[in-house]
Amino acid sequence: MIVLSLSFVVAAEAWRPSPRIVFAQDPAVTRENSKELKAYRLTPVSGADGAFETIQEDGVDVHRGAKQGNGHALYMYFQAPENTPRSQQPVYVEVVYRDGGQGRLGLQYNAVKEENYRAAEVGYGRMQFGQGRTRTAVFQLAAPDLRRAQNLQADLRLSNPDSRAPLQIVSATLYLEPTPVFEKYHSRPWLEPYKGPVAQQNVNAKTLHKQVLCGYQGWFRARGDDAETGWNHWSRDPNRVAPETLTFEMWPDLTEFTDDEKFPVPGLTHPDGKQASLFSSIHPKTIDRHFEWMAKYGIDGVLVQRFVSGLADPSEASRVLGYARASANRAGRVFAVEYDMSGMPADRLYDRLVTDWKWLVDEMKITADPRYLHHDGKPVLAIWGFYSDRFDAGLANRIIDFFKNDPKYRVCLIGGCQWQWRNEANPEWAKVFRRFDVISPWNVGNAYKAGDRTYAATNQWIADVAEAKKGRMLYMPVIYPGFSWDNLQRKPPGSTQIPRLGGEFYWRQFSTAADLGLDLAKVAMFDEVDEGTAIFKVSNTPPTQGHFVTYENKPADWYLRLTGEGTKLLHKQRPNSKTIPIKP
Repeated sequence: MIVLSLSFVVAAEAWRPSPRIVFAQDPAVTRENSKELKAYRLTPVSGADGAFETIQEDGVDVHRGAKQGNGHALYMYFQAPENTPRSQQPVYVEVVYRDGGQGRLGLQYNAVKEENYRAAEVGYGRMQFGQGRTRTAVFQLAAPDLRRAQNLQADLRLSNPDSRAPLQIVSATLYLEPTPVFEKYHSRPWLEPYKGPVAQQNVNAKTLHKQVLCGYQGWFRARGDDAETGWNHWSRDPNRVAPETLTFEMWPDLTEFTDDEKFPVPGLTHPDGKQASLFSSIHPKTIDRHFEWMAKYGIDGVLVQRFVSGLADPSEASRVLGYARASANRAGRVFAVEYDMSGMPADRLYDRLVTDWKWLVDEMKITADPRYLHHDGKPVLAIWGFYSDRFDAGLANRIIDFFKNDPKYRVCLIGGCQWQWRNEANPEWAKVFRRFDVISPWNVGNAYKAGDRTYAATNQWIADVAEAKKGRMLYMPVIYPGFSWDNLQRKPPGSTQIPRLGGEFYWRQFSTAADLGLDLAKVAMFDEVDEGTAIFKVSNTPPTQGHFVTYENKPADWYLRLTGEGTKLLHKQRPNSKTIPIKP
């Protein structure tokens, strides 16, 4: 099984020489043109809280955890061969297992100068979803001392995350060097500067003027993708998507997606009976597809959302940003970072923001990319969440001081703030709202009734623009196509919806912005199906097993088309019109 799993990885990365696996008990072989990996099979030891039985499945021996009480054995213990070298360097363990339970397969090992087990510092491929598939997990052990010092004279043990199902281990093998499986998972290609082909026609990346930028959440994950977090942002339950677990409103249209971009959702089907699938935002082909749509429909680019509360591992958190950088180059679009400060404790907010921005500039070199948006010679950075009821004005000023004044890391700062900023009663916060380079008050959900219809409230924009000019700030209105979060908030169907009115709700905002002479705007959002503000392709025939909002029988690309027309309007490439100027 190990050879099979390694062969799969090599096939996927043909540029890498194939390693030859040589088990320690095998005769020595001569290294030819390929790297030799010496492997040490680990022997399972049965007993105590790690008892197991060995069965055969499809001609393969499988070590299956025994029943113990109301569940199954918590662990499975292993010994390394006597001839395993005592390495002072990290070692690697590959585990071939049947995916029978749910949760993360764990590994604990004898470590240097520690009496108790230490958890493996790094692990990949270990998330179980109860699918019964054969999978390969790989772990890095940073400080091994395999001295048989634990239960049953074991060197390490695998831990069962789900006692309702038994551990099912086909094999466990130790290596003294990284294996191709580990290198595949552990590599971070998205962190490297882009060096591939570029588009012939590019949006101007040196100015914010004539820019319509969509917020790009990029936070969707799927069961079976490389993130191993399950159905993140699709469901309350990472292991399943069902009517009672839904956290999103609109089902994306995956008609153009390739099979490897689609993640089937068990139990959900479209009206024609076909299997329903969702996408993962960390699939580079999917991000490419989104940027290709932007180019096709004439949308300038995106503000890639970066959630401050989720930056504990900045390299992993940069996966979507790195892929967006590559896609922007290939599609000729622009991109910039937008931090979302929601949910971050105030006492850690400043340090996390500043540290991460320095990391993006110095390590990822994100602002050096030719597609990264600049204005007045400085990289554009948006920071969202300047609300006077979230933290004090002193912290807000400290954040603004750094990003506007630091000689190395200063930016053209877009401040995303509360829509009623002009009338803020707190005098210190009133000053904060006039310190940005660009102000962008959040308008989503701000609406008014006119007869039996609801429209976005834009009357305050006239005074907003005038006040922004007094403070020498650009004004970036937030334009949104509609709203709904019934599933996210567990509300009755239709009770939270601001209807799109076939696009009229959306178009009126573009027309108002053009009347005010504005040539830039933020669209909320490109892919935000959680709150029903997405403008990318959405299905009008979502699964029948849940409640979903559609595009009211308008084409799947209707809002991409409208956004493209709105972009032309703000670019002054078409006359203004109070009604939608195109037909479905």
